[in-house]
Amino acid sequence: MKRGRKGRRKILTIIIGGIIAAILAVIAVPLYTGYIERARVTEATSIVGAIITSQKVENRRTTNFYSASTIAEFKARGIDITDTKFFTYETVATPNGGFTVTATTTDAFGAGGGSITYTYDPAKGGRWGSDEVIILNGILLLQT
Repeated sequence: MKRGRKGRRKILTIIIGGIIAAILAVIAVPLYTGYIERARVTEATSIVGAIITSQKVENRRTTNFYSASTIAEFKARGIDITDTKFFTYETVATPNGGFTVTATTTDAFGAGGGSITYTYDPAKGGRWGSDEVIILNGILLLQT
């Protein structure tokens, strides 16, 4: 009879351990995916910062801003975006003497989507404006 009770205890212990592991997984997986998504957004804002710096350098050299949307065009300006797979980047000189920089999510980012756009408008006293929106799986990750 004692053997039967020990067997039941072992099974009960295994079931309880499985329940605890499942609860931990339910908590950990969303936290981890949120961390990954924020890291992707951080990568995009970092590259956008590099593009803005490059635009400032170009303006000091030539008093103009440039437009670029391909890897080759950015590489010619000293910005390497060959390893990025979650965003596409574009910078456009505006008619008012400013420029915009936009990072748009790709399909590799996941469902949903969005973009990060910075605008430099000299007509507003050289102030920066930003319209940052990243939505993933219906969840707003970043907005200013």
